[in-house]
Amino acid sequence: MWLKNESKNYANNEPLLNLDLVIMSTHFTSEYNSSKNPYIAGNSVGNSPAFVGRDDIFKEVERIVRHPHDHAIVLYGQRRIGKTSVLRELEAKLSKDSYCPVFFDLQDKAQVPLEFVLRELAHKISDVLHQDEPDLGSEPEVTFRHVWLPDVLNNLPQEKSLVLLFDEFDVLANPNDKKAGAAFFPYLRELLAIDHRRLNFVFVIGRKIDDLSNIVLSLFKGTPSKHVSLLEREEIFKLVRISETNNTLQWTEETIEKIWQQAGGHPYLTQRWCSRVWDHIYDKSSAKLPIVTLEDVNMALPEAFKASHGTLAWLWDGLPPAEKVVASALAGAGAKVITEAQLKTILNKSGVRIVLRELHNAPQTLKEWDLIEQVNGSGYRFRVELLRRWIAEYKPLSKVQVELDHIEPVADSLYQAAKKLYTNHQFDEALISLQQAVTLNPNHLGANLLLVDIL
Repeated sequence: MWLKNESKNYANNEPLLNLDLVIMSTHFTSEYNSSKNPYIAGNSVGNSPAFVGRDDIFKEVERIVRHPHDHAIVLYGQRRIGKTSVLRELEAKLSKDSYCPVFFDLQDKAQVPLEFVLRELAHKISDVLHQDEPDLGSEPEVTFRHVWLPDVLNNLPQEKSLVLLFDEFDVLANPNDKKAGAAFFPYLRELLAIDHRRLNFVFVIGRKIDDLSNIVLSLFKGTPSKHVSLLEREEIFKLVRISETNNTLQWTEETIEKIWQQAGGHPYLTQRWCSRVWDHIYDKSSAKLPIVTLEDVNMALPEAFKASHGTLAWLWDGLPPAEKVVASALAGAGAKVITEAQLKTILNKSGVRIVLRELHNAPQTLKEWDLIEQVNGSGYRFRVELLRRWIAEYKPLSKVQVELDHIEPVADSLYQAAKKLYTNHQFDEALISLQQAVTLNPNHLGANLLLVDIL
């Protein structure tokens, strides 16, 4: 705007105010615009300045890969908690030691044949080890297991070992997948037995091991696991201050404390919020090293909250039905401690007449997944206030109660059958199915409504 005014003066044959000032301003603008936002939201931050913490995980992984008998570990945690970033950071750390880490993403591999997965894995290993193009021939499953991989391990330098870092491993755990998902687990059991000294595995999953199918449980029997949890307070303070490392923003204790209290140690939400703060300040500030104020933090929050909607919805979609209902009930009660008795009262007032076993166990599951915490043994509250606010706004109990229909699969199947009978005017037969459904799941909303309609 200032340069535009100067051009106007020049057009009117008026002299520029100060040529040196114009040059200085242009130089400063160029330097200012070259500043880069150091916060990363949505992508992996492994092996970058934006990665902080997780030392306990790295120590455990290093202990496993050094052990002569233990050679595999499972890392698990909720969605968007930073599991891929941990793997990428592990990849960087292990490569500096006597290991050859290979990162392999299984996200889109569930619906492809096993031989395709093995060919891609062989290519990735060859790239990391700077070897020739792998040739697995016409029988890749046999060649990879009995010829190619043993040769790779035997040709490693004496002090080296291969560490396979499998991301999104549980996408293969769907029992309905008839391709890689069904064939990979028995095949992997054979790979785990090849060479404990030179072949190690790190598996990342988005569920607890106990929540996986029996075939996966048998694979991981005896395998240690480590929870990828929320960041600690001092780690969040370090994360927020990365803009001080690249000399673009300064933070006060008060402003970081605000982010800690609301984002609750969630790395994605913290990065997203700080990124919006950075953008807001650099859109308006002319200071060379601006200091973040509480006003800046508060102004950036609505945009950060909106930008996080997709991620929070994805996290929500990963919750089982009972956990969704309980989370919604707790979120709607506000940012306070809710006792089990109060929770039961909230559910009863909302029409949930009987607290089923699944609903009774849901708080413990939500606690294990870092969504809520128990306070003084008397009640629960959300660990991440922004998540509580999102659930209260977008997933109120009045809308979420339909999730109760899916708690008991047999009851829901009976309801679906009753709907078809009802459509065909077979009301007596539909009534029998509905009564059976309600007996199994008294809170089945659809079955109760249809039952009332028929009666």
